[in-house]
Amino acid sequence: MPIRFGTDGWRAVIGEDFTPENVAAVVQAFADRYSLLPEVGKPVIVGFDRRNKSKESADLIASILLGNHIPVWLSKDFCPTPSVSWLVKNKQAAAGIMVTASHNPPAWNGIKFKESYGGAASAEYLKPIEAQIEENLKKSRGHKTAPLAANALLHTFDPHKEYVEALSKLVDLEKIKEAHFTILYDSMYGAGSTFLTDLLDSQIVPFHEKADPNFGGLHPEPIQPYVNEAMEKMRSGKYSVCLITDGDADRIGAIDEKGNYVSSHQIFALLLKHLVENRGMKGKVLKSISTTVMLDRLCQKYGLGLGITPIGFKFLSPAMKEAGVLIAGEESGGIGMPHHICERDGLYCALLLLELMATKKKLLGELIDDLQREVGPCHYKRIDLAIPKDRIDKLKLKLAHFKPAELADKKFKKLTLIDGYHFTLEDNSWLLIRPSGTEPLLRTYAEAPSSTQVDLLLKSAKNLVDTV
Repeated sequence: MPIRFGTDGWRAVIGEDFTPENVAAVVQAFADRYSLLPEVGKPVIVGFDRRNKSKESADLIASILLGNHIPVWLSKDFCPTPSVSWLVKNKQAAAGIMVTASHNPPAWNGIKFKESYGGAASAEYLKPIEAQIEENLKKSRGHKTAPLAANALLHTFDPHKEYVEALSKLVDLEKIKEAHFTILYDSMYGAGSTFLTDLLDSQIVPFHEKADPNFGGLHPEPIQPYVNEAMEKMRSGKYSVCLITDGDADRIGAIDEKGNYVSSHQIFALLLKHLVENRGMKGKVLKSISTTVMLDRLCQKYGLGLGITPIGFKFLSPAMKEAGVLIAGEESGGIGMPHHICERDGLYCALLLLELMATKKKLLGELIDDLQREVGPCHYKRIDLAIPKDRIDKLKLKLAHFKPAELADKKFKKLTLIDGYHFTLEDNSWLLIRPSGTEPLLRTYAEAPSSTQVDLLLKSAKNLVDTV
Protein backbone atom coordinates (compact mmCIF):
# COMPACT_ATOMS: atom_id res chain seq x y z
CA MET A 1 0.00 0.00 0.00
CA PRO A 2 1.49 3.41 -0.97
CA ILE A 3 2.50 5.70 1.92
CA ARG A 4 0.42 8.87 1.77
CA PHE A 5 0.35 11.87 4.07
CA GLY A 6 -3.07 12.91 5.35
CA THR A 7 -4.43 15.93 7.19
CA ASP A 8 -1.46 15.95 9.57
CA GLY A 9 1.38 13.62 8.65
CA TRP A 10 1.35 9.87 8.05
CA ARG A 11 -0.66 7.49 10.25
CA ALA A 12 -1.21 3.76 10.03
CA VAL A 13 -2.18 0.72 12.10
CA ILE A 14 0.71 -0.69 14.11
CA GLY A 15 1.95 -3.98 12.71
CA GLU A 16 0.02 -3.57 9.46
CA ASP A 17 1.29 -0.46 7.69
CA PHE A 18 3.04 1.18 10.64
CA THR A 19 6.08 -1.09 10.58
CA PRO A 20 9.82 -0.45 11.03
CA GLU A 21 10.24 -0.93 7.27
CA ASN A 22 7.69 1.77 6.44
CA VAL A 23 8.97 4.14 9.13
CA ALA A 24 12.44 3.69 7.63
CA ALA A 25 11.09 4.35 4.14
CA VAL A 26 9.48 7.62 5.23
CA VAL A 27 12.55 8.87 7.08
CA GLN A 28 15.05 7.81 4.41
CA ALA A 29 12.98 9.75 1.86
CA PHE A 30 13.11 12.81 4.12
CA ALA A 31 16.86 12.33 4.53
CA ASP A 32 17.26 12.19 0.75
CA ARG A 33 15.49 15.56 0.50
CA TYR A 34 17.32 17.11 3.46
CA SER A 35 20.22 18.40 1.34
CA LEU A 36 17.74 20.51 -0.66
CA LEU A 37 16.43 22.33 2.43
CA PRO A 38 17.56 25.94 3.00
CA GLU A 39 18.45 24.84 6.55
CA VAL A 40 20.79 22.04 5.46
CA GLY A 41 23.43 21.41 8.10
CA LYS A 42 21.10 22.27 10.97
CA PRO A 43 19.78 19.53 13.30
CA VAL A 44 16.47 17.68 13.19
CA ILE A 45 14.48 17.50 16.45
CA VAL A 46 13.03 14.01 17.10
CA GLY A 47 10.32 13.42 19.72
CA PHE A 48 7.84 10.67 20.57
CA ASP A 49 4.63 10.17 22.54
CA ARG A 50 3.52 7.31 24.82
CA ARG A 51 2.06 4.98 22.18
CA ASN A 52 3.16 1.47 21.36
CA LYS A 53 6.34 1.51 19.24
CA SER A 54 6.85 5.27 19.64
CA LYS A 55 10.18 5.12 21.51
CA GLU A 56 11.52 2.35 19.25
CA SER A 57 10.46 4.28 16.16
CA ALA A 58 12.11 7.48 17.41
CA ASP A 59 15.37 5.60 17.95
CA LEU A 60 15.11 4.14 14.43
CA ILE A 61 14.44 7.61 12.99
CA ALA A 62 17.48 9.02 14.77
CA SER A 63 19.61 6.13 13.54
CA ILE A 64 18.58 6.71 9.92
CA LEU A 65 19.16 10.46 10.12
CA LEU A 66 22.60 9.84 11.62
CA GLY A 67 23.31 7.26 8.91
CA ASN A 68 22.71 10.05 6.41
CA HIS A 69 25.08 12.38 8.33
CA ILE A 70 22.24 14.59 9.61
CA PRO A 71 22.67 16.03 13.13
CA VAL A 72 19.90 14.98 15.55
CA TRP A 73 18.44 16.20 18.83
CA LEU A 74 16.58 13.19 20.33
CA SER A 75 14.16 13.45 23.23
CA LYS A 76 15.16 11.57 26.39
CA ASP A 77 11.52 10.81 27.21
CA PHE A 78 7.99 11.11 25.85
CA CYS A 79 6.94 14.65 25.00
CA PRO A 80 3.98 16.67 23.66
CA THR A 81 4.03 17.48 19.96
CA PRO A 82 3.99 21.27 20.62
CA SER A 83 7.23 20.96 22.58
CA VAL A 84 8.90 19.61 19.44
CA SER A 85 7.51 22.53 17.42
CA TRP A 86 8.79 24.97 20.04
CA LEU A 87 12.25 23.37 20.08
CA VAL A 88 12.47 23.47 16.28
CA LYS A 89 11.71 27.20 16.37
CA ASN A 90 13.91 28.08 19.33
CA LYS A 91 16.91 25.94 18.38
CA GLN A 92 16.60 27.14 14.76
CA ALA A 93 16.56 23.53 13.63
CA ALA A 94 16.07 22.31 10.08
CA ALA A 95 12.92 20.34 10.92
CA GLY A 96 11.11 18.29 13.52
CA ILE A 97 9.90 14.70 13.40
CA MET A 98 7.36 13.59 15.98
CA VAL A 99 6.28 9.96 16.40
CA THR A 100 2.58 10.10 17.25
CA ALA A 101 -0.86 9.29 15.92
CA SER A 102 -2.24 12.24 17.91
CA HIS A 103 -5.90 11.53 18.77
CA ASN A 104 -6.25 8.31 16.73
CA PRO A 105 -7.26 5.04 18.45
CA PRO A 106 -4.58 3.03 20.30
CA ALA A 107 -3.94 0.66 17.38
CA TRP A 108 -2.51 3.52 15.34
CA ASN A 109 0.81 5.34 15.25
CA GLY A 110 2.38 7.78 12.85
CA ILE A 111 4.84 10.53 12.02
CA LYS A 112 4.35 14.29 11.96
CA PHE A 113 6.85 16.57 10.26
CA LYS A 114 7.50 20.14 11.42
CA GLU A 115 9.05 22.74 9.15
CA SER A 116 11.91 24.98 10.27
CA TYR A 117 9.59 27.62 11.78
CA GLY A 118 7.96 24.92 13.95
CA GLY A 119 4.65 24.66 12.13
CA ALA A 120 2.94 21.60 10.67
CA ALA A 121 4.46 20.58 7.35
CA SER A 122 2.47 21.87 4.38
CA ALA A 123 1.32 19.77 1.44
CA GLU A 124 4.07 21.40 -0.64
CA TYR A 125 6.66 20.26 1.90
CA LEU A 126 5.35 16.69 2.05
CA LYS A 127 4.70 15.96 -1.63
CA PRO A 128 8.42 15.64 -2.52
CA ILE A 129 8.88 13.22 0.40
CA GLU A 130 5.99 11.09 -0.88
CA ALA A 131 7.52 11.12 -4.36
CA GLN A 132 10.93 10.16 -2.95
CA ILE A 133 9.40 7.20 -1.10
CA GLU A 134 8.02 5.89 -4.39
CA GLU A 135 11.30 6.51 -6.23
CA ASN A 136 13.30 4.67 -3.57
CA LEU A 137 10.86 1.76 -3.71
CA LYS A 138 11.13 1.49 -7.51
CA LYS A 139 14.92 1.47 -7.29
CA SER A 140 14.90 -1.00 -4.36
CA ARG A 141 16.95 1.60 -2.47
CA GLY A 142 17.21 0.77 1.22
CA HIS A 143 17.88 2.99 4.19
CA LYS A 144 21.15 3.90 5.87
CA THR A 145 21.68 3.69 9.62
CA ALA A 146 24.31 4.57 12.17
CA PRO A 147 24.59 3.62 15.87
CA LEU A 148 23.27 6.06 18.46
CA ALA A 149 25.99 5.30 21.00
CA ALA A 150 28.97 7.66 21.05
CA ASN A 151 27.78 9.45 17.92
CA ALA A 152 29.09 13.03 17.69
CA LEU A 153 26.08 14.08 15.60
CA LEU A 154 23.59 13.01 18.29
CA HIS A 155 22.43 15.20 21.17
CA THR A 156 19.62 14.50 23.61
CA PHE A 157 17.27 16.93 25.29
CA ASP A 158 14.98 16.99 28.32
CA PRO A 159 11.51 17.61 26.86
CA HIS A 160 10.09 18.74 30.20
CA LYS A 161 12.48 21.26 31.71
CA GLU A 162 12.89 23.74 28.85
CA TYR A 163 9.30 23.60 27.69
CA VAL A 164 7.76 24.01 31.14
CA GLU A 165 9.99 27.04 31.64
CA ALA A 166 8.86 28.46 28.28
CA LEU A 167 5.19 27.98 29.13
CA SER A 168 5.66 29.62 32.52
CA LYS A 169 6.73 32.83 30.79
CA LEU A 170 3.64 32.97 28.59
CA VAL A 171 0.98 33.26 31.30
CA ASP A 172 0.50 34.90 34.68
CA LEU A 173 1.01 31.88 36.90
CA GLU A 174 0.80 33.93 40.08
CA LYS A 175 -2.65 35.19 39.17
CA ILE A 176 -3.78 31.61 38.51
CA LYS A 177 -2.32 30.41 41.81
CA GLU A 178 -3.96 33.26 43.73
CA ALA A 179 -7.36 32.21 42.34
CA HIS A 180 -7.00 28.91 44.28
CA PHE A 181 -8.64 26.79 41.60
CA THR A 182 -8.79 23.03 42.07
CA ILE A 183 -8.03 21.78 38.56
CA LEU A 184 -8.79 18.28 37.34
CA TYR A 185 -6.40 17.57 34.47
CA ASP A 186 -7.19 14.63 32.20
CA SER A 187 -4.16 13.91 30.02
CA MET A 188 -5.97 10.87 28.55
CA TYR A 189 -2.89 8.72 29.34
CA GLY A 190 -1.06 10.87 26.81
CA ALA A 191 2.07 12.93 26.41
CA GLY A 192 0.75 15.96 28.32
CA SER A 193 1.00 14.09 31.61
CA THR A 194 3.05 15.90 34.34
CA PHE A 195 3.49 19.15 32.38
CA LEU A 196 0.67 21.15 34.01
CA THR A 197 1.52 19.58 37.37
CA ASP A 198 5.08 20.87 37.00
CA LEU A 199 3.66 24.38 36.48
CA LEU A 200 0.83 24.52 39.03
CA ASP A 201 1.77 21.75 41.46
CA SER A 202 -0.83 21.36 44.22
CA GLN A 203 -3.66 22.96 42.20
CA ILE A 204 -3.59 20.12 39.68
CA VAL A 205 -5.39 16.85 40.36
CA PRO A 206 -4.07 14.48 37.65
CA PHE A 207 -6.43 12.02 35.99
CA HIS A 208 -5.50 9.24 33.53
CA GLU A 209 -1.90 10.33 34.00
CA LYS A 210 -0.17 6.94 34.06
CA ALA A 211 1.51 5.52 30.98
CA ASP A 212 -0.79 3.16 29.12
CA PRO A 213 -0.18 2.59 25.40
CA ASN A 214 -3.76 1.31 25.13
CA PHE A 215 -5.10 4.55 26.66
CA GLY A 216 -7.25 2.64 29.13
CA GLY A 217 -9.38 1.49 26.23
CA LEU A 218 -10.20 5.09 25.35
CA HIS A 219 -9.87 6.86 22.04
CA PRO A 220 -7.53 9.71 23.20
CA GLU A 221 -9.52 12.56 21.69
CA PRO A 222 -10.90 15.22 24.10
CA ILE A 223 -14.53 14.90 23.01
CA GLN A 224 -17.56 12.92 24.13
CA PRO A 225 -17.93 10.01 24.79
CA TYR A 226 -14.21 9.66 25.57
CA VAL A 227 -14.40 12.30 28.33
CA ASN A 228 -17.54 10.95 29.99
CA GLU A 229 -15.61 9.60 32.98
CA ALA A 230 -14.09 13.03 33.58
CA MET A 231 -17.54 14.63 33.26
CA GLU A 232 -18.83 12.30 35.95
CA LYS A 233 -15.96 13.26 38.28
CA MET A 234 -16.72 16.95 37.72
CA ARG A 235 -20.33 16.44 38.83
CA SER A 236 -18.98 15.72 42.33
CA GLY A 237 -18.50 19.47 42.82
CA LYS A 238 -14.92 19.02 44.04
CA TYR A 239 -13.22 20.78 41.14
CA SER A 240 -13.25 24.26 39.62
CA VAL A 241 -12.64 23.05 36.07
CA CYS A 242 -11.43 20.04 34.10
CA LEU A 243 -8.83 20.59 31.39
CA ILE A 244 -8.15 17.84 28.85
CA THR A 245 -5.45 17.23 26.27
CA ASP A 246 -5.34 14.56 23.60
CA GLY A 247 -2.78 11.81 23.02
CA ASP A 248 0.05 14.15 22.01
CA ALA A 249 -1.26 17.24 23.90
CA ASP A 250 -1.69 19.51 20.91
CA ARG A 251 -5.49 19.64 21.30
CA ILE A 252 -7.55 21.12 24.13
CA GLY A 253 -10.84 20.09 25.70
CA ALA A 254 -12.62 21.23 28.87
CA ILE A 255 -15.48 20.48 31.27
CA ASP A 256 -17.07 23.18 33.40
CA GLU A 257 -17.63 23.20 37.15
CA LYS A 258 -21.02 21.49 36.81
CA GLY A 259 -19.79 18.64 34.62
CA ASN A 260 -20.91 20.12 31.28
CA TYR A 261 -18.71 19.46 28.27
CA VAL A 262 -17.26 22.62 26.74
CA SER A 263 -16.77 22.46 22.98
CA SER A 264 -13.59 23.47 21.18
CA HIS A 265 -15.61 26.18 19.43
CA GLN A 266 -16.44 27.75 22.78
CA ILE A 267 -12.82 27.47 23.92
CA PHE A 268 -11.56 29.13 20.71
CA ALA A 269 -14.05 31.99 21.11
CA LEU A 270 -13.16 32.47 24.80
CA LEU A 271 -9.44 32.56 24.06
CA LEU A 272 -10.00 35.15 21.32
CA LYS A 273 -12.00 37.30 23.76
CA HIS A 274 -9.27 36.95 26.38
CA LEU A 275 -6.47 37.98 24.03
CA VAL A 276 -8.39 41.01 22.77
CA GLU A 277 -10.29 42.22 25.86
CA ASN A 278 -7.89 41.31 28.67
CA ARG A 279 -4.49 41.30 26.99
CA GLY A 280 -5.19 44.14 24.56
CA MET A 281 -3.97 42.17 21.54
CA LYS A 282 -5.16 42.60 17.95
CA GLY A 283 -4.66 40.73 14.70
CA LYS A 284 -6.18 38.50 12.08
CA VAL A 285 -8.11 35.39 13.10
CA LEU A 286 -7.75 32.17 11.10
CA LYS A 287 -10.22 29.31 11.32
CA SER A 288 -10.85 26.11 9.42
CA ILE A 289 -14.09 25.72 7.48
CA SER A 290 -15.57 23.47 10.20
CA THR A 291 -15.33 26.09 12.95
CA THR A 292 -17.99 28.17 14.69
CA VAL A 293 -19.66 31.35 13.41
CA MET A 294 -19.13 32.81 16.90
CA LEU A 295 -15.67 33.76 15.67
CA ASP A 296 -17.14 35.62 12.70
CA ARG A 297 -19.32 37.62 15.11
CA LEU A 298 -16.45 38.40 17.46
CA CYS A 299 -14.23 39.50 14.58
CA GLN A 300 -16.99 41.81 13.40
CA LYS A 301 -17.32 43.24 16.92
CA TYR A 302 -13.57 43.82 17.34
CA GLY A 303 -12.92 44.92 13.76
CA LEU A 304 -10.56 42.00 13.10
CA GLY A 305 -9.88 40.25 9.80
CA LEU A 306 -11.01 36.65 9.43
CA GLY A 307 -9.45 34.03 7.15
CA ILE A 308 -10.94 30.60 6.41
CA THR A 309 -8.84 27.57 5.42
CA PRO A 310 -9.35 23.86 4.70
CA ILE A 311 -9.21 21.60 7.76
CA GLY A 312 -5.79 20.78 9.16
CA PHE A 313 -2.85 22.69 10.53
CA LYS A 314 -0.93 21.87 7.36
CA PHE A 315 -3.05 24.74 6.01
CA LEU A 316 -3.31 26.87 9.15
CA SER A 317 0.38 26.74 10.16
CA PRO A 318 1.71 28.25 6.89
CA ALA A 319 -1.01 30.90 7.03
CA MET A 320 0.03 31.76 10.60
CA LYS A 321 3.45 32.84 9.32
CA GLU A 322 1.87 35.89 7.71
CA ALA A 323 2.37 39.15 9.61
CA GLY A 324 -0.43 40.22 11.90
CA VAL A 325 -2.06 36.87 12.73
CA LEU A 326 -3.35 36.74 16.30
CA ILE A 327 -4.82 33.26 16.67
CA ALA A 328 -5.73 30.25 14.54
CA GLY A 329 -7.70 27.11 15.18
CA GLU A 330 -10.07 24.39 14.11
CA GLU A 331 -13.05 22.38 15.29
CA SER A 332 -11.00 19.47 16.63
CA GLY A 333 -9.56 21.45 19.53
CA GLY A 334 -6.35 22.54 17.83
CA ILE A 335 -5.68 26.21 18.60
CA GLY A 336 -2.40 28.07 18.18
CA MET A 337 -0.97 31.56 18.52
CA PRO A 338 2.03 32.78 16.48
CA HIS A 339 3.42 34.77 19.41
CA HIS A 340 4.18 31.30 20.84
CA ILE A 341 4.40 28.85 17.91
CA CYS A 342 2.65 28.56 14.55
CA GLU A 343 1.13 25.30 15.70
CA ARG A 344 -1.46 23.89 18.10
CA ASP A 345 -0.69 23.68 21.79
CA GLY A 346 -3.23 22.16 24.15
CA LEU A 347 -1.11 22.90 27.22
CA TYR A 348 -0.74 26.61 26.43
CA CYS A 349 -4.47 26.86 25.67
CA ALA A 350 -5.25 25.21 29.03
CA LEU A 351 -3.11 27.77 30.84
CA LEU A 352 -4.74 30.65 28.95
CA LEU A 353 -8.19 29.40 29.98
CA LEU A 354 -7.08 29.39 33.61
CA GLU A 355 -5.63 32.89 33.20
CA LEU A 356 -8.97 34.05 31.74
CA MET A 357 -10.91 32.55 34.64
CA ALA A 358 -8.54 34.17 37.15
CA THR A 359 -8.69 37.54 35.38
CA LYS A 360 -12.50 37.64 35.17
CA LYS A 361 -12.92 35.94 38.55
CA LYS A 362 -15.48 33.61 36.97
CA LEU A 363 -15.70 29.86 36.51
CA LEU A 364 -15.84 28.37 33.04
CA GLY A 365 -19.60 27.78 33.03
CA GLU A 366 -20.22 31.46 33.78
CA LEU A 367 -17.88 32.50 30.97
CA ILE A 368 -19.73 30.21 28.54
CA ASP A 369 -23.08 31.70 29.58
CA ASP A 370 -21.69 35.19 28.91
CA LEU A 371 -20.36 34.06 25.53
CA GLN A 372 -23.68 32.54 24.46
CA ARG A 373 -25.54 35.73 25.37
CA GLU A 374 -23.05 37.81 23.41
CA VAL A 375 -22.51 35.85 20.17
CA GLY A 376 -24.83 32.86 20.44
CA PRO A 377 -26.82 30.85 20.89
CA CYS A 378 -24.70 28.28 19.09
CA HIS A 379 -24.97 24.52 19.41
CA TYR A 380 -22.63 22.13 17.63
CA LYS A 381 -22.21 18.40 17.04
CA ARG A 382 -20.06 16.15 14.86
CA ILE A 383 -20.89 12.58 13.87
CA ASP A 384 -18.43 10.33 12.05
CA LEU A 385 -19.88 7.71 9.72
CA ALA A 386 -17.89 4.62 8.72
CA ILE A 387 -18.29 4.48 4.95
CA PRO A 388 -16.40 2.34 2.39
CA LYS A 389 -14.23 4.36 0.04
CA ASP A 390 -16.22 3.48 -3.09
CA ARG A 391 -19.40 4.90 -1.54
CA ILE A 392 -17.55 8.02 -0.43
CA ASP A 393 -16.40 8.60 -4.00
CA LYS A 394 -19.99 8.28 -5.28
CA LEU A 395 -21.26 10.64 -2.60
CA LYS A 396 -18.66 13.27 -3.53
CA LEU A 397 -19.96 13.29 -7.10
CA LYS A 398 -23.51 13.79 -5.86
CA LEU A 399 -22.69 16.52 -3.31
CA ALA A 400 -20.67 18.64 -5.75
CA HIS A 401 -23.94 19.61 -7.47
CA PHE A 402 -26.36 19.33 -4.55
CA LYS A 403 -28.14 22.64 -3.86
CA PRO A 404 -31.35 21.92 -1.95
CA ALA A 405 -34.14 24.45 -1.52
CA GLU A 406 -33.81 23.94 2.25
CA LEU A 407 -32.17 21.81 4.94
CA ALA A 408 -33.64 21.21 8.40
CA ASP A 409 -36.54 23.53 7.52
CA LYS A 410 -34.20 26.44 6.76
CA LYS A 411 -33.64 27.98 3.35
CA PHE A 412 -30.40 27.10 1.62
CA LYS A 413 -28.04 30.09 1.30
CA LYS A 414 -24.75 28.88 -0.24
CA LEU A 415 -22.45 25.92 -0.86
CA THR A 416 -18.74 26.36 -0.06
CA LEU A 417 -16.19 23.87 -1.41
CA ILE A 418 -13.09 24.88 0.55
CA ASP A 419 -12.84 21.43 2.17
CA GLY A 420 -15.72 19.05 1.72
CA TYR A 421 -19.26 20.35 1.21
CA HIS A 422 -20.27 23.23 3.49
CA PHE A 423 -23.94 24.22 3.33
CA THR A 424 -24.84 27.59 4.88
CA LEU A 425 -28.50 28.29 5.62
CA GLU A 426 -30.55 31.47 5.99
CA ASP A 427 -30.00 31.80 9.77
CA ASN A 428 -26.23 31.14 9.36
CA SER A 429 -26.59 27.63 10.70
CA TRP A 430 -24.47 25.23 8.67
CA LEU A 431 -23.78 21.62 7.74
CA LEU A 432 -20.42 20.28 6.58
CA ILE A 433 -19.98 16.84 4.98
CA ARG A 434 -16.34 15.89 4.55
CA PRO A 435 -14.34 12.69 3.97
CA SER A 436 -11.61 12.14 6.59
CA GLY A 437 -8.05 12.72 5.50
CA THR A 438 -6.68 9.85 7.61
CA GLU A 439 -9.41 7.19 8.03
CA PRO A 440 -12.23 5.52 6.01
CA LEU A 441 -14.78 7.86 7.57
CA LEU A 442 -17.22 10.50 6.45
CA ARG A 443 -17.30 13.35 8.95
CA THR A 444 -20.52 15.32 9.34
CA TYR A 445 -20.56 18.60 11.28
CA ALA A 446 -23.38 21.00 12.12
CA GLU A 447 -23.89 24.25 14.04
CA ALA A 448 -27.23 25.94 14.68
CA PRO A 449 -29.07 28.10 17.26
CA SER A 450 -30.62 24.99 18.86
CA SER A 451 -29.55 21.42 19.50
CA THR A 452 -32.78 20.25 17.85
CA GLN A 453 -31.83 21.98 14.62
CA VAL A 454 -28.30 20.54 14.83
CA ASP A 455 -29.77 17.03 15.05
CA LEU A 456 -32.03 17.73 12.08
CA LEU A 457 -29.06 18.89 10.01
CA LEU A 458 -27.04 15.80 10.89
CA LYS A 459 -30.05 13.59 10.15
CA SER A 460 -30.34 15.18 6.70
CA ALA A 461 -26.65 14.40 6.12
CA LYS A 462 -27.20 10.77 7.12
CA ASN A 463 -30.20 10.56 4.77
CA LEU A 464 -28.04 11.82 1.92
CA VAL A 465 -25.37 9.20 2.66
CA ASP A 466 -27.96 6.42 2.79
CA THR A 467 -29.18 7.24 -0.74
CA VAL A 468 -25.76 6.45 -2.26
